[in-house]
Amino acid sequence: MPFIDCEGARIFWREDGRPSSPALILGNSLGSDTSLWDGLVPALSRDYRVIRLDLPGHGASALSGGKATWTVPELAGHVLQVADAARAQDFSFVGVSVGGMIGIWLAAHGDRVRRLVVSNTSARVDAGVWNDRIRTAREQGLPALVDGTMQRWFDPAYLAADPVEVATIRTHFLQVEPQGYIGCSEAIRDVDLRPAALEGVRAPTLVIAGARDAAMPPALGQAIARTIPHARYVELPTLHIPHIADPAAFLDLVLRHLGEEPAASAA
Repeated sequence: MPFIDCEGARIFWREDGRPSSPALILGNSLGSDTSLWDGLVPALSRDYRVIRLDLPGHGASALSGGKATWTVPELAGHVLQVADAARAQDFSFVGVSVGGMIGIWLAAHGDRVRRLVVSNTSARVDAGVWNDRIRTAREQGLPALVDGTMQRWFDPAYLAADPVEVATIRTHFLQVEPQGYIGCSEAIRDVDLRPAALEGVRAPTLVIAGARDAAMPPALGQAIARTIPHARYVELPTLHIPHIADPAAFLDLVLRHLGEEPAASAA
């Protein structure tokens, strides 16, 4: 298994697809691991070298060195170190939730991001909500958060219709190291990408929102799309994890965006 050693964590990453294909990095949501993208990777890897990594304390990424918290720039630094390890000088990036925050930061601070898709994310969150969630994780552990998380991620019909997949996602959530969850939650709580980072994004950007996403409501995605130059905005009839709940629609949007020809330069 490939790993990179970062401050406070040993980060797991993997890649699928032909080494000669353009690189595409996928950014996870809090409380998930690289397997959350398994359903899309076969289609994405036909044309792209798909690179995935786990957040600190998530999946196979182990905590180390006693570091207790992270920032979005630090998490973005993990992505860049993985890209270097994979010899991907430039790459497209698709990120969901905190993965979208990381993607915005990357695209605003350098020229390595070719195309950007951010889904169900925000440039700024309600700190009080996240302080409550962090307190619960610290005092009661992740079992106290798992039911609410699944209900934010998926609607009742989906939870009832696909119990095996939901059970797997739930199990992986419960396997996250509590301090990894808390430290990444603090990164989400403290981030503020308004307006400088958003305005600094030059990569062609697609913003996806879930029409029924209570965690990151559509208005937050609309605000991102209004601020990033020339960004496009699309809503799907989902909650917080659209690439699981409506994979065909999500995949179609992503592939169309990644495959578009660059806009012609002005004469």
